[in-house]
Amino acid sequence: MGTYYRKCDVLIFSADFGTGHHQVSNALKTAIEQIRPSWKIDIYNFFNYVDPLFNRLLKFGYLQMIKHFSYGYEWFYKATRDIDPDSKWQRFLNGMGQYKLLNLIEKCSPKVIICTYPTPAGVVSHLKGKGKIDIPLVTVITDVAVHSQWIHSNVDAYIVAAETVATRLAQKGIPKNRIFVTGIPLRPQFERPIVDTNIWDKYGLDPNLFTIIVMGGGKGLMPGIETVCSKLAELLTPLQIVAITGTNKTLARKLETLSESSPNPIHVLGYIDDIASLMKISHLLVTKAGGVTVFEALASKLPMVLYKPIPGHEMCNVEFLLKNGAALMANTENEAVSHIKTILENPVILEDMVNAIEPISKPFASRDACNVIVSLAEANKKNKAIDEIDEQRMHKHLYA
Repeated sequence: MGTYYRKCDVLIFSADFGTGHHQVSNALKTAIEQIRPSWKIDIYNFFNYVDPLFNRLLKFGYLQMIKHFSYGYEWFYKATRDIDPDSKWQRFLNGMGQYKLLNLIEKCSPKVIICTYPTPAGVVSHLKGKGKIDIPLVTVITDVAVHSQWIHSNVDAYIVAAETVATRLAQKGIPKNRIFVTGIPLRPQFERPIVDTNIWDKYGLDPNLFTIIVMGGGKGLMPGIETVCSKLAELLTPLQIVAITGTNKTLARKLETLSESSPNPIHVLGYIDDIASLMKISHLLVTKAGGVTVFEALASKLPMVLYKPIPGHEMCNVEFLLKNGAALMANTENEAVSHIKTILENPVILEDMVNAIEPISKPFASRDACNVIVSLAEANKKNKAIDEIDEQRMHKHLYA
């Protein structure tokens, strides 16, 4: 039996490298469904669709590099950051799985294509350039960064996190009318006040204690997280720690063992759906600097201590947050704990960080991005209808 493809209105291409690309894709799907309930929206994992085995190898290699050779990743990121769009490397990437992707697009026949990862954006742009498809292409950049991999000539709209990204895209020749500063699209919970008013009882939290969330990314890979939690738990200042371990069960077990004897309580949670509520009742977030996580924190007015971010794209997020006064940076466990002690002893620091977040907080990013996407799709449909009418009129005139 052949593969079944359903017709859809919106086709979204994502990827497995970190959880952020999928989160953004799902956030956009939810937002579009809210204003166009009749539209069908499908999300495809690009690399898994093109070649599942290749996808698994890429994921494994990426995780191993991040865990054991992060500076190798930094070298690769910097070496390819400004690569020529017409280079052999870029042409190779733009041709990856193009015929399989074209088949999918023709079968699905969407009104608009959205890419939350750069590689499929390059492939779709390549197909548009060859005249194989004529469908609006929207690229959503998921960090405060501009890497050459994101820049393609046939992208109709760029959804970006901040003005600094828009400026750098314009400097690289992207027309300003194609760039939309909405923030990184987030789940709808971040648009509202506390989603779950029973959040304290739900996780056994004390509403009177200073609350610190410690997050290591969706896979709980932030190095030294156990040491940071241990040192925080021993501070004399009363506080409580909420450790989000994602899918890392080994880390969860270690922290649960630690929590049994810690002076300050440690609440160990895996992956949770109501992170928005948790962020909005907390005082400080200790995290690496993934784009989605930091913009969730900004939407929640939650100051951050950025701990051992991945060199490369995450460092771009760090620079943005430090420049705006929304976070502090720590390279070691002791430095992270020292920053937190300073904040606890000087509440005005935390207050200043909260105030600094206000101008760059974008809780309605999904709604704003969705409005751009839907308008683009509907304008294209209207223009095609007008072209079809004009063609019919011309045909009638010629053969009357």
